Amino acid sequence: MPVPEGPVPLYSLLYLILGDFPLLASIAGFFLVLIETYWLTRILSRHELVLKNSSLSALIFLVMMSFLPEQLTLNPINVALGFMILILYHLLISYNRPEHLDRIFAAGFFTAIASMFYLPFIFWFVFVIISFLIFRAGNWRAWMAAVIGLMTPYLYLAVWYFWHNEFIEKAVEYPAFFNLVFVFPNPFHVDFFVICGFILLLALWGIFMFRISPEKTVEIRSKTNILLWTLIFTLLSFVYSRSMAIFHPALAMPALAMVITGTLIGLKKTRLAETILLIYFFGVLINNLFIHNLLFH
Repeated sequence: MPVPEGPVPLYSLLYLILGDFPLLASIAGFFLVLIETYWLTRILSRHELVLKNSSLSALIFLVMMSFLPEQLTLNPINVALGFMILILYHLLISYNRPEHLDRIFAAGFFTAIASMFYLPFIFWFVFVIISFLIFRAGNWRAWMAAVIGLMTPYLYLAVWYFWHNEFIEKAVEYPAFFNLVFVFPNPFHVDFFVICGFILLLALWGIFMFRISPEKTVEIRSKTNILLWTLIFTLLSFVYSRSMAIFHPALAMPALAMVITGTLIGLKKTRLAETILLIYFFGVLINNLFIHNLLFH
């Protein structure tokens, strides 16, 4: 497991429990990704973001979540990703129920919890606010519900630190963390650039095809835009990823799985697309089993 970076109390606790047991951490990470895969597939199908009830999105998401050997264990980004899918679940349900304040509260609440595993995720609260604008559901009650949801876990955390005479010390760590940008202590190896570059090409192709696809309803278009906004916030929060930079691209995988799956399902002739995906899948497999270890160990 990667060493905790910055003030992340919940991940630090998780690291304390499983950090010395890499096999258990790998098994836990694997089952976490399986749960995320199932939940994401269900969300995409339920909200008709993928036109057919297909397991293809699950396959693509699962393989992309394994794009480097470092990903194959429990890490803060994988945990934060689970909360991100949970946030998407609540936000998408709230589309037709703008006064569903418990869902909006939950979105803010889980943003705060996720940031206690991976601190840059705190910026995703702005993503929650933007969802109000996309859904045209912004009113003062929704805004207050989201803010109160965000503040609640941190109020409990502040009381905990105050009770243990650590409040001032811990409070200073937060602004200190955000004072540094584009600081990446761990080097990016060539396989990271090659595989991420391939994913980027697939993503650009998928987004282009997704945008020129037949007109969707206003509801589906709005929900699609919500997932596409996660790509923007993945890029924005990357500047604070530090030693977690190699794990950080995983936050973009739900949206990428959606656009790539939607594009492939809409194709009439699939042989070329299948060939490209097979090359990618086997490339990830060979890199994880052989090339990465030979080059860097």
